[in-house]
Amino acid sequence: MGRDRNPRGLERRLGANPLESERDFIARSRLPRFGSRVAFDRRRFYQVVAILAAVCAYATIVLGGTVRGMDAGLACLDWPLCNGSVVPNLGDPRVAVEYAHRLVAAVTSLSLLLTAVLAVLWYRRDLRLVLLSLVAFGILVAQVWLGALTITSSLNWVIVTIHLALGTATFAFGLLVALFALRLPPVGAASPRPIG
Repeated sequence: MGRDRNPRGLERRLGANPLESERDFIARSRLPRFGSRVAFDRRRFYQVVAILAAVCAYATIVLGGTVRGMDAGLACLDWPLCNGSVVPNLGDPRVAVEYAHRLVAAVTSLSLLLTAVLAVLWYRRDLRLVLLSLVAFGILVAQVWLGALTITSSLNWVIVTIHLALGTATFAFGLLVALFALRLPPVGAASPRPIG
């Protein structure tokens, strides 16, 4: 005996022509074509960039600790280049870790710069968010300068200590920016009540 090819009445649910309905479904579920107008969610974009900044700031601290633990602080003898090139020879694990620390710090810098610029452009009425993002970026600028000074001073312990302290402050303010970004109301909604 043959099996029933349509045991649950699939044709009845989809309509008279199941292939046509499937084609319609596929057409409805396609991604928009390049150049088509797609709604851009500023709030979601800002939240993603702010979270990226906080995660990268934390990763930079972890990689900095790894650099210190591997005694790789002077694996790259110059700054901003690493041993005279943009991409050094990564055969030495110490150079690879120091270079990874610099790359993640660069992503942190770009994402914190973007959060500060977008806070000023898009959320200028939210003074707390604007101030937090500007302070986070300001601390980061000092942090990057101290990172360069750490290399050029041959790992002076005072500079290394301040570099770590500012790295921690960068993460703290980056995390605050991310937390405030997550509280941003959807477009058209009322502003959230202040914390505290």
